[in-house]
Amino acid sequence: MKRLTHILSILTMLLAFSHNLNATRQARDMIIINKVEHRLNKVLLYQLDSVTYDALGEKLEFDKFLSSVCWRGHISTFEVRGKKLYLKSIYTGKEHTDFDGLLDLYKDRKGRIFASWVSGTFICVTGECIHVTDSGFDSVHKQETELIVESGVVISSRTYFNKTNGTSDIDDARGIISQNLDLSKIKAPQPRADVLVKASKFSNEGKVIEWSVKSLRGYDDLSADMQEMIVKEINRVFNLVDWKTYCRDGEWHWIYPGGVTCPLKFQ
Repeated sequence: MKRLTHILSILTMLLAFSHNLNATRQARDMIIINKVEHRLNKVLLYQLDSVTYDALGEKLEFDKFLSSVCWRGHISTFEVRGKKLYLKSIYTGKEHTDFDGLLDLYKDRKGRIFASWVSGTFICVTGECIHVTDSGFDSVHKQETELIVESGVVISSRTYFNKTNGTSDIDDARGIISQNLDLSKIKAPQPRADVLVKASKFSNEGKVIEWSVKSLRGYDDLSADMQEMIVKEINRVFNLVDWKTYCRDGEWHWIYPGGVTCPLKFQ
């Protein structure tokens, strides 16, 4: 029953990814911590030596499980037991727990695959996703656990809780900006310019309280006085927006790390 539940969990995860608007977002490996399934931010099989990895890929037919949500062709499940990391299974359309001797080098006395090839810092996520990244691997969830692993042994573990602030996403913000930006008093030599606005400082509650305005197409051609007027107007309007932000491990971030491009239309 547990194995069936686990397989259904993988299939549900794949289905969720396949319906996502961004087709490149990848299904992640899973790790069980204190009997709770988490998703990993890195692919742990990639740390195997290339000969062993290629042999596994050929034997378990990674190439037959390739898809837009799993280009590597496999989803592995690991488990932390007594500070040690073990490989439980590899899913390639079906679940594999017997690796035909390819990982016998890593077997302990109980026949478990001790993942001694794994070292590094890993983020294990569970619960609601509050910020999605293109690849999916760095997406932010409400609850995350950081593991520091050396040769398969967990030497450090800590769990933290993330949160969000604000309500306006990029489409909402564009509407607010276009409705409130008043450039009628600026007599520009060309009808259009673009500026890029980036958040630079946050309050303790996560509100964007400072931002920078960077010049883009057409903006540098304007006089210094015009640019000053534009910055003043942009600051006024951007202060009206309840920008959506998220806090990860105590540090606030803007949802739009690359900034927001603001098109300016002059009369």
